[in-house]
Amino acid sequence: MRSISILYSMLFVIQLSAQPTYEQRIEDSVIGWWYKSTIDKPKPYQYMGRDFSLKQQEMMNTVTEWMKKTYIPVAGVGTFRRMIFANSYSNPPHAYGVDFRVWNVDLDKHWLDEKGFCKPVSEEYTKFYFNANSIPGGTPISFVNTPTQYLFAWMIDGYAGSDQVRLKRITEGADPRIHPNVYKYVTCINEIHSVFLVPGNKLPFTPISKGEYLNIVEAAIDRDKQYDQTQHDRCKSAIKKLREQYKNSLQEHAVLEHMQPSILDYDGSSDPFLLHNNTRELKHYYPVYKLETTVIEKCKSDQPQWITISFPFKTKEDGNQLYEMYKAMTENFNYDYAYNFFFDPEKVKGVVYKPVNEAERDARLDVYRKRAYWKSPNEGKTQATNIHFMDDFSSNAEGSKPAGWYFRSVGEHTRVSIIKNLTGKWAELGFGNNFSPNTSLKKPLPENFSFEFDAATDDFNSRTGGALELQLSSYPVNIDGRENQNGDGIRITLRLTSGNEADYNNNNYRGLATITINGKSGVNTQNNLEGISYEYELREFTNKKNKVHIMVRVKNGEVGLSINNKSVAASKDFKMGYGKPCIQCSLPAGTLFRNLYFRNITNDWGVEGKSDGVDVYISNIKITKD
Repeated sequence: MRSISILYSMLFVIQLSAQPTYEQRIEDSVIGWWYKSTIDKPKPYQYMGRDFSLKQQEMMNTVTEWMKKTYIPVAGVGTFRRMIFANSYSNPPHAYGVDFRVWNVDLDKHWLDEKGFCKPVSEEYTKFYFNANSIPGGTPISFVNTPTQYLFAWMIDGYAGSDQVRLKRITEGADPRIHPNVYKYVTCINEIHSVFLVPGNKLPFTPISKGEYLNIVEAAIDRDKQYDQTQHDRCKSAIKKLREQYKNSLQEHAVLEHMQPSILDYDGSSDPFLLHNNTRELKHYYPVYKLETTVIEKCKSDQPQWITISFPFKTKEDGNQLYEMYKAMTENFNYDYAYNFFFDPEKVKGVVYKPVNEAERDARLDVYRKRAYWKSPNEGKTQATNIHFMDDFSSNAEGSKPAGWYFRSVGEHTRVSIIKNLTGKWAELGFGNNFSPNTSLKKPLPENFSFEFDAATDDFNSRTGGALELQLSSYPVNIDGRENQNGDGIRITLRLTSGNEADYNNNNYRGLATITINGKSGVNTQNNLEGISYEYELREFTNKKNKVHIMVRVKNGEVGLSINNKSVAASKDFKMGYGKPCIQCSLPAGTLFRNLYFRNITNDWGVEGKSDGVDVYISNIKITKD
């Protein structure tokens, strides 16, 4: 756990050199398990009349040791807690397990303990589980269940909670059986990914036919004490009609449209077996199963009847923290060892648990520990004395993360690309994700400088194509790396949108360059709107002319914009929000810019807000001291 304490001390060291962002220091840190999460010694424990036996607790302690060897949390801190399942209304089978969580962390002193270690941030966590005798995605049909009878409606394999979830699985190429590491076992993907370890790969879940299900529901109505006889008679009459309606399919598996039925669903007001078309694509229907009485009894023993390992589906765009958790659970947890431990113990007798693909995992973690990608490939190269920064991404492999640049691990990622018919390599900007050279840029920028770059877009047929934003900020940076916006500061924001040349002559051309200057002085305020800006019809960046050269120049407080080496705007041309000329047209004396980022702002919405289809790119970035 030493790395957590080192993480905080980095705040006072990195400021002198690379200056990664506050978020980057967290996202790229291997933090591990919270040292205050201890594996408690088993002790007699009972909950709601159920015994969590010493043997069961010992087994879960062993599982916890496996998990600590398998998964090393990145960008978060891990915790664990033994648990037993019980309630007073649904009569679930005897089940128990370990509740694992990875929590967000923060470098604010409030979230560091007395030793300087990161504490879990309240209510900000993601769960994953190792359980015995539990049914992830299974909902008890509580009103029919008894201590010797347990029915449940189960989300089928492939269930998607929303269309966004379904499309995410498609676009991310999710494996329908989770991962080759678990192909030999029973798997299920519904609201969570689950791997089932069970002898013979046969779960002890018995399908219930429509006829048997109606019989069980009718018996539950006869036992019911909550509703009056009128309600009971109405329900029994409705069940009689259902038997007649489905007389030719009573032997078929009962499948419900609602996963939490109650007695009131059988009063004749609806058909529990009728599946509407709009539920089929997302697989929102629920087959009914039961546990036989013998299985319910066996679940009470110290021998698990089946094991479930469950975790949410996460991709790179969910961030380093969650993606590393998902990778560990799919690629590094040793399912074979776990199966043998519970169901064929002679095979692992005297054998110590070891994660699978451990070398690959360690190499993955070393990337975070060494942070080699924080360093720009151009760092240390001989450059002209007036060159403050430059990068053309030529030293990066195609498809890689641009070295020396930062974007949040949560969200759409920026990658190095090659564009057909254009030379060199380009950074393909991830939608809505700030892309900054904060780990390789010397700060602040010179007081007088020229900032040049090339922008490019894919071909497009809509009115606009690729669009991007460049922002420069003079706000100071706190010791923890976060921008301090309490004091005075200036922002220069440039937005570029490519337009369709078919609209050149119909008053609908949408290609536009807008440059804005905002500050806290309030001098340039009109009708409560602060700031000055200039708009330029951008005919140099289109679906036909897909590359443009941009330069923003700051000299003696004056700000200028050039496009393809042609000056198109200067500070004196800027207007206030409602058209009045600027009052203070130049930057305050001594303004020094400390932060900058690019952002993809293309107006092309796809899955979960991502930009699909038309991309925007940057390259040949150069900052020159004037």
